[in-house]
Amino acid sequence: METKTDILIIEDDQFMRDLIALSLRDAGYRVVECSGQRMQHLHDVVLPKVVIVDLIEPKRSSLETIGTLRLRFPAALILAISGYFGVGPVMADAAIRQLGVDQALAKPFSCNELVSSVKMLLDRLPDD
Repeated sequence: METKTDILIIEDDQFMRDLIALSLRDAGYRVVECSGQRMQHLHDVVLPKVVIVDLIEPKRSSLETIGTLRLRFPAALILAISGYFGVGPVMADAAIRQLGVDQALAKPFSCNELVSSVKMLLDRLPDD
């Protein structure tokens, strides 16, 4: 049986992962969460439309993480989050171009910014 999931959150910080998940669930999205280290253990039934990923992982580079996600979830849009991105639209645009992601958010971001970014990404997808 195949389950469709709107959002996959990959974040090592449990507090941040919980906050992101709660914000998106409150906005009506179905969410699956995991730490970056557990990403390879996701079952094949997880088919996200959007992957939210914190790019700072101890054992792999940002480009390696993005490449793995593109192979694993080719139809998903990727929203990269990081405390190391500069703040502002120019810096976010630079991160998007350099990393090959669909959207970037610098931490700290508000719950409204997060939900708006996810909605904007989902609006780009064709209707099922």
